[in-house]
Amino acid sequence: MNSTISPFPSQLQIGAPTICDNLAIVPLLNKTNPTPTYLTLDEGLSKSLFYVEELDEGASVNDILFRNQSDRFALLFEGEEFLGAMQNRILNVSIFVTPKTKQKIPVSCVEAGRWHHRHQDREKSRFRAANRMHYARGRAMENEAVSMNLASMQEFRSDQSGVWEDIRLKSSRTNAESPSSASDAMYESSESRTNEFLKSFTHEPNHVGSVFLIDGAVSGLEIFATESTHKRMLQKLVRSYALDAIDSSISRETEAKETSRKFSKQHCVDATREFTKRLRSSWTKRFDGVCVGENYRFKDNHLTGGALVHEDQLLHLCAFSLNGNGSPVGTDTSH
Repeated sequence: MNSTISPFPSQLQIGAPTICDNLAIVPLLNKTNPTPTYLTLDEGLSKSLFYVEELDEGASVNDILFRNQSDRFALLFEGEEFLGAMQNRILNVSIFVTPKTKQKIPVSCVEAGRWHHRHQDREKSRFRAANRMHYARGRAMENEAVSMNLASMQEFRSDQSGVWEDIRLKSSRTNAESPSSASDAMYESSESRTNEFLKSFTHEPNHVGSVFLIDGAVSGLEIFATESTHKRMLQKLVRSYALDAIDSSISRETEAKETSRKFSKQHCVDATREFTKRLRSSWTKRFDGVCVGENYRFKDNHLTGGALVHEDQLLHLCAFSLNGNGSPVGTDTSH
């Protein structure tokens, strides 16, 4: 159903930007920070309270099984990557899973060339969590496809062939192709450059969200329910946006353009204000969440996004810039 109420928090303040090469982060601050009542994916897996595996009735490319054996809610974030099992997957939408339950969750494959377990032992054949999110421009394309499929089929489905093609093109540009066509190879090949970004960007007090800019243009935004959750997720997000920033640098070098584009901190703040203003006023539609809660979808010609809300509390919000033609900002459709 349509909604006239946006879940975008009104009390956020914009902090001082940090810039490293062609990537910038603008902090979004909130002095009101509740204590998390949930466990994140990494927390639950590390304590052997969560298990993620292929479906009991037989593996499916676009669904996997999540078991929450804890007495707390599990909060999983759109774009988190699961490694192992029959093939690597990414989560299509943020999900709030009730305690002591199992839940089929909608995913997309990011490893087109493998469909087998590497281990016969059940423990080793389960999924583990990657140390990053899926790269942001890929998430933007997936987010938009999910919104379209929600509107038409009431399903949290992506465009799987589009995901595979986007990975293929990006892997080619970054010279990081793998035997199984896994996006994982791109992160491994760019690790040394990514580490430079990781050293530059740090969490600060009251930091609950971030806006990420590449080459001076807003690429995406992430907001979490609490400061501690943002702190836990920040390095995963930096790895995601760093890969896009590296890809952008490679593309400019190939085109014999300048290898860096200078932009000021004030420009970053102004761009953040413009993007958040547009997000607040964008078209919004509300759907039931996968397990519990409500999923909001944001859309206009220049952005796509989604948010998970439970009992009036915003748990996660992500949004991504689009060009006027509906493509993620920075996407080179000539490749």
